[in-house]
Amino acid sequence: MSNAENLFQNKQLDQQARQQRLSQVLRRPDIWQAANEQQRTRHGIASGYPGLDALLTGHGWPRGATTELLVDQSGIGELSLLLPALADMTQREQMVVLINPPFIPYAPALAAAGVRLEKLLILHPRGQRDQLWAMEQTLQSGCCGALLSWQAGPPPADKDLRRLQVAARDGNAVHFHFRPSSSAASPSPAALRLQLASDGEQLVLQLHKQLGGSAGQRLHLARNSDLTRRDRPLH
Repeated sequence: MSNAENLFQNKQLDQQARQQRLSQVLRRPDIWQAANEQQRTRHGIASGYPGLDALLTGHGWPRGATTELLVDQSGIGELSLLLPALADMTQREQMVVLINPPFIPYAPALAAAGVRLEKLLILHPRGQRDQLWAMEQTLQSGCCGALLSWQAGPPPADKDLRRLQVAARDGNAVHFHFRPSSSAASPSPAALRLQLASDGEQLVLQLHKQLGGSAGQRLHLARNSDLTRRDRPLH
């Protein structure tokens, strides 16, 4: 075999080895691929608000991803935004988990909205480390339709937010993460970021970011602030 043939064969072997190593890397669960994520979010979970679904890339809440809801004051009707989707999930026998809600959810209002209360689980982990562990385990369990979590204490590190995003993807769960509005100034791996505010009888939504779609739009929706027992704070 000539030197040229040897050189050509060695190049082919090197190329095959590089492709194999790349394939191994891309199979890792902690590697985020934009193309795959855009494909995943094309078919979202209907929010129950046609005007909102029309703005979202997947025509609904992104499945297998984190949605950040930026709000400074609890009890302004932010839960009413999620009720149609949560009711649908529980009626399809999927669990909905709440981690560290600031107020006790008002069971009669939830039941009246179609949420099956026996499919609702509330957790109160102690400390940020336990909270992150509970969130990650719940999301990647495969038996959770949606996880609602509230930021308590210092903001989580970027690596922790990415771990939650990966866990939601692996478990095909919908993760709604409530954070203060000041978090809008910091980057986030979340697939969707919405800022919420109260405007009389309406809930104002500002679309800050969505993967694979446009942002900047504002939307006004009817709100229901009677979904929490505001006289019964949990924190």
